[in-house]
Amino acid sequence: MLSGILSSAISGLSVNAQRVAAAADNVANASTPAYKRVDVQSKTLATHQTSSTSYAPGGVLALPRQLSDVQGLLAASSSPTDLAISGNGYFAVSTGANGETLYTRDGSFAPDAHGDLVNSSGQYLLANAPGRDALTRVNVSTAGGSAQATSNIEIGANLPSTAQAGDSYTVNAQATDSLGNALDVQLNFTAQAGGAYAVNVGQVTELATGATSAQARVGSNAGPVYAHTVTFGGDGLPTSGAAPTLNISGLSSGASELNITVNLGTAGQADGLTKYGSEYVLGRVSTDGAAYGNVSGVNVGQDGTVTAQFDNGQRRTLATIPLATFANPQGLQAVSANAFRETGASGPATLRNADSAGAGSVQSGAVELSTTDFGTEFATTILAQTSYSASLKVISAAEDMARTLMNVRA
Repeated sequence: MLSGILSSAISGLSVNAQRVAAAADNVANASTPAYKRVDVQSKTLATHQTSSTSYAPGGVLALPRQLSDVQGLLAASSSPTDLAISGNGYFAVSTGANGETLYTRDGSFAPDAHGDLVNSSGQYLLANAPGRDALTRVNVSTAGGSAQATSNIEIGANLPSTAQAGDSYTVNAQATDSLGNALDVQLNFTAQAGGAYAVNVGQVTELATGATSAQARVGSNAGPVYAHTVTFGGDGLPTSGAAPTLNISGLSSGASELNITVNLGTAGQADGLTKYGSEYVLGRVSTDGAAYGNVSGVNVGQDGTVTAQFDNGQRRTLATIPLATFANPQGLQAVSANAFRETGASGPATLRNADSAGAGSVQSGAVELSTTDFGTEFATTILAQTSYSASLKVISAAEDMARTLMNVRA
């Protein structure tokens, strides 16, 4: 009996010492991003010797739990590569080139010297790169400069209904070739007998050199010289179909051929060319395409899409960050550097697209705070200290009982 009392009291000392130790860790990590506090609960041990007329002490066991699935508060950050998860899931990370894949909610990522996104614990963010199936590091410095060739020209204008056959009106559209060089495409609208207007390309001028040797043809570089006829109804709206594709080839810069959709409006609608009795009025000329640009910033969407922004207005997707979910997050094994390892108890990681299928959303420019609460930790420490002292009193009482028994026998 006395040995059972001592064992039970000693187990009480152990459990309460672990509670204080857990509180110490929690308080120490109060400023660690996305730290998940440890809660030490207890489990009663009962012996088989207990009956209705006797009692044999068993003791208590500690049950530490890392509350890995508890959401911490999100705090705003000035860095767009600081990431936080709102909802379920973990970032997949690695510790080296061939390191083990671990899981964390610490999204304090920033580019290292090579441009790879790494968090404050030295873990590299893993994601799906375009065209690759396996997870790879997210690198924000490999996105080179970019230019985009023009593929659309839209024109809105009123062509006078009073024009005489042969009257011509010129629209200059600014385009961009595949190398990012600027072009001036001259489109001529010439009144025809019967009220139609002929459309042709006067010349294509490469603005950097002044060269005008490029050819404008219909559909391809083997097509006829570019020409199209726009017909109009009595309501001043076009009745003809879509204009053919404009092919521009033979650019002196060595740029690739351009195939440009020329949008002059929809038949029966006043969304492009019209023919009314007023004077010639050019409403709009718009083209897409962009000159060469450098990376000016990186954005991360709620769905985990990492996008590079260029100073010419272009965007390019660099990677898509998946979130790992587990059947039992409480079964994850905590490892150093504020990360977790999957176990048989947690089940395997399931990689899901962020903001879908039960996975949380990714918040750019934010970090998840520690779940440590000082009030809870101080209360736990006080209770554990009191229980620890009480267990010492029990040991002291058992010692007195044993001493008394020894004296009686003596």
